[in-house]
Amino acid sequence: MSLLQVLAGLAIVFFLPGYTLVCLLFPRKGELDPEYDVVYRVALGMGLSIVIAIFVGFALNAISTEEQGYVSAGPLWASLLSITGLFFLGGWFLGAYPWMGILHPKLYRDPPPRKVAGMKLMPVAKGREAERFLVERDQLLRDIDKFAARSSTSNPNKQLYYRRRIEQARTRVEQVNGLLARLEEER
Repeated sequence: MSLLQVLAGLAIVFFLPGYTLVCLLFPRKGELDPEYDVVYRVALGMGLSIVIAIFVGFALNAISTEEQGYVSAGPLWASLLSITGLFFLGGWFLGAYPWMGILHPKLYRDPPPRKVAGMKLMPVAKGREAERFLVERDQLLRDIDKFAARSSTSNPNKQLYYRRRIEQARTRVEQVNGLLARLEEER
């Protein structure tokens, strides 16, 4: 058994099926976490791959007969590669792999638009502007929570810094809320 076969087997059993499933379920970049999205995708992919491999092994064992056992390398590889291929196609269809456009422009697919709570139906131009403001407000509120947690340090300079950042973020949230209210009135 060559090193290449071992690496391919490890990737197929411990990474690829789960990673493609995560990309199918969460096609937009930054959807799991704005900062550590890749780390979450890899970790979830590894865990889900093990679960998928176990279920495929159980399924192959359930359909095997005493004379002909299906739980061997060939059927296991074929099953895991088929499942990985299906997850990849589903993720591509949902736009999880925009880099496919490098291979050929017709392979490029946009990820679905981000759904933001509180956004009502508006004309397209105003809807995009409202979506941008809602996303900015959500980010500012997350920043306020993050700064509040960090302001509990014993260093007075850091406390003052984070309190200023909290006030700046709150001021911007009020401005964004005013802009959203204005867009709602114009609708």
